[in-house]
Amino acid sequence: MNLESKPTIPPQVMSRLVGDETVLLDLASGMYFGVDGVARTIWESISEGHSLGEAAAVIASEYDVDAARAEADVIEFVSKLVERGLLTD
Repeated sequence: MNLESKPTIPPQVMSRLVGDETVLLDLASGMYFGVDGVARTIWESISEGHSLGEAAAVIASEYDVDAARAEADVIEFVSKLVERGLLTD
């Protein structure tokens, strides 16, 4: 996975905004996860079809962090979602 990657949401994964949190539900396994803050911003960017690099640029801008840190955080978070089957790379 690299900054040009554009992960996709599998058809069995649903997301809904609940208050300040986005809830991710894997209909196949019944597992759900809540994401908020930076994680929610990354999810929204990915769900809009942006690359990991584009998502990192949004994080760097909105949260005033350096680009390298934002890129590493985005890749780490998205990798965890891929491991759990909530995204495909």
